[in-house]
Amino acid sequence: AVVSTQSTGISIKLTRTMELDGGLARSLSASIGFPEDQLKTVLCLLASYPFAFILKSFPNVPAVKHVFGIVLGLFFCTYCLGPYAWIHSFVTSTIVYAFLTLLPLRLSYKVVFIFSMGYMSISHIYRQYNDYMGWTLDYTGPQMLLTLKLSSLGFNYFDGNRTDTEKLNDEMKRRSVKKLPTLLEFYGFVYFFPTFLAGPPMEITDYLNFINMTAFNDKACNGKIPSTVLPSLFTLLKALLCLPMVFLSDFVVPPGFIVSDAFKNLNWSEKMWRIHAHAFPTRFKYYFAWYLSEGSCVASGLGYNGFETVKNGKKEKDEKYVLKWNRLTNVYPYYVEFAQSTRDVATNWNVGVSDWLRNYVYNRVTPPGQKPTFFATLATFSISAFWHGFYPGYYCFFIFVAFLQEIGKDIRRKVRPLVVKSDGTPKQPSKRIYDFLGFVLTEWIFSYLGLSFVLLSFDNTVRNWGAFYFIPNVLLIVVFVIMRFIFPTPPAPKPVAKKE
Repeated sequence: AVVSTQSTGISIKLTRTMELDGGLARSLSASIGFPEDQLKTVLCLLASYPFAFILKSFPNVPAVKHVFGIVLGLFFCTYCLGPYAWIHSFVTSTIVYAFLTLLPLRLSYKVVFIFSMGYMSISHIYRQYNDYMGWTLDYTGPQMLLTLKLSSLGFNYFDGNRTDTEKLNDEMKRRSVKKLPTLLEFYGFVYFFPTFLAGPPMEITDYLNFINMTAFNDKACNGKIPSTVLPSLFTLLKALLCLPMVFLSDFVVPPGFIVSDAFKNLNWSEKMWRIHAHAFPTRFKYYFAWYLSEGSCVASGLGYNGFETVKNGKKEKDEKYVLKWNRLTNVYPYYVEFAQSTRDVATNWNVGVSDWLRNYVYNRVTPPGQKPTFFATLATFSISAFWHGFYPGYYCFFIFVAFLQEIGKDIRRKVRPLVVKSDGTPKQPSKRIYDFLGFVLTEWIFSYLGLSFVLLSFDNTVRNWGAFYFIPNVLLIVVFVIMRFIFPTPPAPKPVAKKE
């Protein structure tokens, strides 16, 4: 829907001209009290399932699959975000394709990265200016995902044609692209309908291998897409199980309360559990959207990620193939909610973006053969904040999480050897205490810092953190200094002499 600053009558008229569903989403939104823009996105994600099954049934004619995906992606974009929202993705992707075609290889990937991030940043600024502190969905969401796709393609094309191949690790080689995709392949990659609105981001190599069916040339599939009904419906079920928490998230502890004087005046223990009580259900909004999007990817076959062999006997014919459908899994909620370290959270939350940050930022600013430094961590989290937008809350979060990440590294390097023997055997009960403290502290500090993502503004973030007198923030810096510069590194265990 279009928000108009003119008279109410004009606003209604403009809105109804874009109701491609005859007003279904608007009336349903009013009935259940769910925002219309978010409801439209959910309806499109649900509609992706039957369309994904249809795509799976197509004969192996890549051009037809590309066109089918592009048409649906453009329709979803128009239906959810307005009649002109597709222009942004079309213009940016076309310019990027021109850069990759015309510019020298050593320059093109850098220009693509800067241009993609720059266009997205201007979009964030425009949105922030026109809808400050608002949560209305617009083209900036898909544009953020497109930025990941386009920048990764630039790096992969460079990697596929560089001469110093000794600097490429195995993952860079797997993702590398030796020749540019055709325009039809490129736009199919850009507008692929199951991932266009909510992700997860994907690699051009994975998309083309799926479309061309080469992803299924193994002994488990024999060149055909296996049945995707059960794995896709199972993923959909996980999304639906998250749905109740989506509705409850703003009622358990309303966002306005955690920045109020009433919250500040609570005792410490009550403030601590209320912080977590608000952050915990808020995460389920992301779980719901990511599972919903992933399920349609699985339904199409794109989620196929090889197989594991289970032997039921000694003969080869007794082997059983267990198919894996986690190529585009974007979150593992159990490992997020029971994480024992910052690394656990980063590995299992928003996996697609974490993968992009690791492969195209963290590893790129670290010279080959050298260990990542604090600069690599800070650069990675800075780019992540930049990618999310320009609300101060994002930067408050990522600055402190950068320190938290480094503390986690130092604890694993300096403290963990004290509770684990050189052969990996845990020293009990020390290891249980270590794991429990890691779980409690990780969960609470991420809830505490993560609320700045919801509060957005610097004023609200400071007001919330001020209710705790900034003690957690100060402790993070103090612990970082102690662990990095004061706490000694335990001596390396002596190798056990082998008996002759």
